[in-house]
Parts: sequence; structure tokens; C-alpha cells
Amino acid sequence: MILERMASELGLPSGFILSLARSASHEYKTYRIAKRNGEFRTIHHPSRRLKALQRWLLRNVIANLPVHAAAAAYRPRRSILDNASRHVASGYLLRMDFANFFPSITQVDLARYIAERRPLFDGWAPQDIDLFCRLVCRHAVLTIGAPTSPGLSNALCYDLDVALATISVRGNVTYTRYADDLFFSTTQKGVLRDFEQEVERAVEKVQVPAGLRMNRDKTRHSSKRGARRVTGIVLGSDGKAHVGRKRKREIRALIHRYDTLDDARRASLAGMIAYATGLDPAFMNRLIDKYGLRVVRRAMRIPNP
Repeated sequence: MILERMASELGLPSGFILSLARSASHEYKTYRIAKRNGEFRTIHHPSRRLKALQRWLLRNVIANLPVHAAAAAYRPRRSILDNASRHVASGYLLRMDFANFFPSITQVDLARYIAERRPLFDGWAPQDIDLFCRLVCRHAVLTIGAPTSPGLSNALCYDLDVALATISVRGNVTYTRYADDLFFSTTQKGVLRDFEQEVERAVEKVQVPAGLRMNRDKTRHSSKRGARRVTGIVLGSDGKAHVGRKRKREIRALIHRYDTLDDARRASLAGMIAYATGLDPAFMNRLIDKYGLRVVRRAMRIPNP
């Protein structure tokens, strides 16, 4: 079903798609980019022909999969500001982080997800499932760089989001997830200290994805007495969201290495600039002064004249 439809709409022979799927794990260029902490992030960028198939799957399959309301990243008309705004009225914030998020989501997770939600994949035969998994996974895991990974991660984390949203409602806590970053906030002092263990227990019980693990080194508690940040947005004691210096530095760094960014990161950067300049209009002038109008327009995905 998927093979025939993909071949027809893309104008490609079925044999070509099958052959590419069988060797898909070898259709990536690997490179590293520096992170702010001095470490490096490994990117696996798919070849042009594999990316074309992945983008078709993203539009025609992945975009139709349900995503929980708590998931704030990789969604149209949603931004880092929307995510931060959910927490701005609270006084206490807990941030938790997953280690190796995309590679922790495996082909086994994907196959189980499909098996448990057959109505979403109506008419798919075993060979369709195998083809899909091969095209979106590299060596049987999701990878940073494939355009399908962000959307798939949101879909496959649906049960996780349900579990964390459930315990949050029970504790009068607000929960959102931005990719691998989990944010919990409340107005009640002391609640979030014990909440860490409850979150970890809930994550361990989730069967899809089965391999997610917390990166405890990145667990952070904050309150109005200090700086509260959600996806780079500063939650002010005035009850408003502000663009922090850290987020502005990140925007500048991403513009500087724009040519190395994958599609998802470029889309994220465009949203970051739009909302940063919406909160701080003078920041746009400073970006243009530093990089030039054409570069800033490209980073915002606005066609240059």
C-alpha cells in the first residue's frame, strides 16, 4: 500500500524505493557540531534521495499521528514561547532531561507502536511496516538529522505524555515536554522535590518508548528567588515571559552556523527569532546590524527579493 502510493506520487520505480530502504542506514553523512558546554552533538544527515522519501512519509503518515497536548516541540504554530507561557504563573519549576533522546527510540518501539494502533495504519501489510521502519531509522534507531525523527518522537511519546500529565494533574502540577526536556511547575512550595521520583517511576513503566532514561545531571529546580528558564525563555517575577541573554546567544550561534543545521533545527530557529523579536523588537535591529538583512531573512525563512 505505502510502497505503491509513494512510487506513484513521487514518480519513482518501486524497485528503487525497496533497494534504497534496504541500504538506508548507509545513506547518511555524519558530522559533529559543538554544543555550548564544549561537548559535541553527532548529526546523521540523510542523502538527498533518502530525505525525499522521508519527507513524503512525514507529510503523508507521520503528520497524521496523534500528539499529546503537552508536547510543545516540532508542531506547526507552536513555539518555545507557547511552551514557556504554560509555566509563567507558577513560582516553582522543575526541569528534567532525557539522555540520548532520539537514539533511545528504536525500531522495536516503532513496530510495537504500529501494532498497538492498527486503525492509524489501516491496510498496512507487514512489508509496509518493514519499509516504513527501514526508511525512518538508521541502524534501527531514530537519528538526529532525519526530518522524520522529530515528528515520530512526538507520536511515540504519546503514552509517556499521558502518564506524566496524569501524575501532574493529580499533584496540581503543570507539565509540558519540549523534545527531550520535561518541565513541571507549581505554585506550591516543596511539591516538586518529591515529584522527581514520581516522574522517574512513570518513565520506567512506559513501554513505548521502552529505552528512555533520565539524565540526572541536567535536573534543575528553580523558583522566583532565582532565574527560572523554560526553553531559553526567562520567566519573570512580573508574571511575563522574557527573552534571556542565553537564548539570544543561541540564536546568534545558530545563524552563524546556519548551513550546518538540519531542517528541524532551521524551522526551530525561525520560530525562535520570530518570538524573540516579538518580545524584544530591538533585537531584530541588532541581528540585522550584525549579519545583514539577507542572512536574517534566510534564517527566518523569508524569501529574499
